[in-house]
Amino acid sequence: MTENIPPIPPAPRPGPSYPSHAPSGSFRSKEQAYGTPQSLNQSPPVLSGHQPEYSHSPHGQAPLQYASQWYPAAPESKSSGLRVSAGIVDIVLGAFLLFASMAGFASNAIAGLLLLVAALGNVTTGIVLLASQRSRTRGAPITTISFAGFALLVALLAVPFLGGAVLFFGVLLAAPVVILLSLGLAREKNGA
Repeated sequence: MTENIPPIPPAPRPGPSYPSHAPSGSFRSKEQAYGTPQSLNQSPPVLSGHQPEYSHSPHGQAPLQYASQWYPAAPESKSSGLRVSAGIVDIVLGAFLLFASMAGFASNAIAGLLLLVAALGNVTTGIVLLASQRSRTRGAPITTISFAGFALLVALLAVPFLGGAVLFFGVLLAAPVVILLSLGLAREKNGA
């Protein structure tokens, strides 16, 4: 039963402490961590107050604090192609709305301001989607869908001032963003 338990490291030597990412919270070199070889007749050193105690886990598994040393790390999740493509289309939608807002300010300041807000929101959420393409969180996709819907609403409101081209290109660019992210969220929810 004791053959699965790693040896207990000796108490740290007095001296300056260094920050570390070691499980015990203090820095130790390889010499300090393993210490000098002990003979079989010596008793193991006593744990000090700041060292973690070794616990026995059921079924002979390694303790969790040392699992990264013995087992390979879990593979990173693949980047979602739906999120990447939706992010690119969303940035293009934001760029189009930015140009439309310049024309909107000439005819109506409120329409131009709403188009500018929709443009900046879509560009920002598109960049966030591309930056967090391996993430499985739902915050960025839901925000992107919201801004794409807002862009459709603003394009519909801007038709009397800018004509039907804004609505046409708004639907042409915002619909794929909504569809791709909806499919991506459904696929991630099902665990695929």
